[in-house]
Amino acid sequence: MPDNERPSPVRGLSRRDFLKYSSFLAALIGAGPLGATKVAEAIEAATKFPIVVWSDFQECLGCTIALLQATAPTPAQLILQQISLAYNEAAMAPAGFDAEKSFNQAFDQGAYWVIEGSIPEKIPGSIAIGGKYAGDIAKEFYPKAKGVIAIGSCACFGNVQAHVPNPTGAMGVGAWLRGPGGIPNAQVVNLPRCPGHGDDLVATLIYIIVMGKLPDLDHAGRPLFLYGQTIHDTCERRAHFEAGEFVEQFGDEGSQKRWCFYKVGCKGPATYAPCAINRWNGRTSWCIHAGPCTGCSEDNFWNDFSPLREPLPNIPVPAIQGVSAQNIGLGLAAVTGVGLAAHLVGQTVSGRLFKGGPNGNGESHPQAEKKDGDQK
Repeated sequence: MPDNERPSPVRGLSRRDFLKYSSFLAALIGAGPLGATKVAEAIEAATKFPIVVWSDFQECLGCTIALLQATAPTPAQLILQQISLAYNEAAMAPAGFDAEKSFNQAFDQGAYWVIEGSIPEKIPGSIAIGGKYAGDIAKEFYPKAKGVIAIGSCACFGNVQAHVPNPTGAMGVGAWLRGPGGIPNAQVVNLPRCPGHGDDLVATLIYIIVMGKLPDLDHAGRPLFLYGQTIHDTCERRAHFEAGEFVEQFGDEGSQKRWCFYKVGCKGPATYAPCAINRWNGRTSWCIHAGPCTGCSEDNFWNDFSPLREPLPNIPVPAIQGVSAQNIGLGLAAVTGVGLAAHLVGQTVSGRLFKGGPNGNGESHPQAEKKDGDQK
């Protein structure tokens, strides 16, 4: 039977749409157009595998809700119907001892472990499941998992719970595991965003199945195939940045014309995430449609990026030495007007404007220091 006439392995999804989604995933994980067939085969082979255990630690359930409310095709279709989701406290029917039995059996069968939420170091009792503290559960079951994936900024870095003064001592799962009394060199794949995105999880699992290994990670434990570019790199308002067209205050003319949010606090130049690529609400919208990027996929962003409505300081503009992005609009206006200025910038800025990464130091993506994620 021709491939396009076979039934879709995803209930509620036509074969044509399934193959289209496989092509999307292939592009996302860097497998290219020729990899779409392998991705489709991997998903079909994953009718029972990989087994996924999903734990909720210190969080708001936002990642679970985001996953279950996604559309076209729904990650819920893949996770709940095609991948064996053996345990999820928020979405499963069993409770009590039956749930605990499912949890243990899944690891015995070789499960991937997805963790949502941080681990409270100072007050371990803040999160206890079945009489065990979150940190103790992480330490006990990490060695039993085929791979550990932290989804959402809480599980990756602590997120808002880790904001000063951080009363519970919230930590990302990977950092906690590698801390005192934990597991040296523990490897956790981080998929930060607030909330975590279902496509990030599905793409990472498919990458592991197709490639047979965990993906290459950056300095913060994030897959490079997903987090290799800044929000600024892929932002639809980028041309306005280069033209010196900024929103000066919310509601002004720049807001109405959808100009760049940099001056009202956009953290896009220092934030690595695929938000502009795999968007929200059926991939139709993302944060920039409503306001500036807050940098939620970056470690410690609540502390490092505050106040959130102030622009990042001292962002250098390559080839325009000594002129910060904060002043670029003024500088360009002083030449001969916005039109000529845009042309000038286009001629002088080499390649993408902010190749410098979070520190703006002219280096490529900061991936040298790998903390998480080589093949277990």
